[in-house]
Amino acid sequence: MKTFAKNDFYIQFYVFIAGLVSIIIGIGLGYGIFLFYFVVGIPQLISFLIKAFQETEKSLTYIIYGFFIMPVWVSWLAVLGFNNNNDVTNFIGYILIASVFYSPVLAIVYVYDCYKLYKFQK
Repeated sequence: MKTFAKNDFYIQFYVFIAGLVSIIIGIGLGYGIFLFYFVVGIPQLISFLIKAFQETEKSLTYIIYGFFIMPVWVSWLAVLGFNNNNDVTNFIGYILIASVFYSPVLAIVYVYDCYKLYKFQK
């Protein structure tokens, strides 16, 4: 667990930095800031799921992160799966629109939580 916490923190930290760089690249390519959400979000989702199955005590920030971020990924899958059903995609769209605003804050919180876990394991 100690090695995982160390590697996870460094991966999440550098991926977050890469996400900030992807904002600049995305604006230059005309995608806007949306590359950030996937560059940072996918590694954080993988890390979150790995930690979910480990037998360690979960921090409050970890639980809050999961409570707010998991519906976003489920919503993405639902929008892709129910592409032709406007009622479903319109309802789920509200979750995705709200996540545009709170996801960057949660990304910072998650990196900090990884840092706290890493320092606690030392």
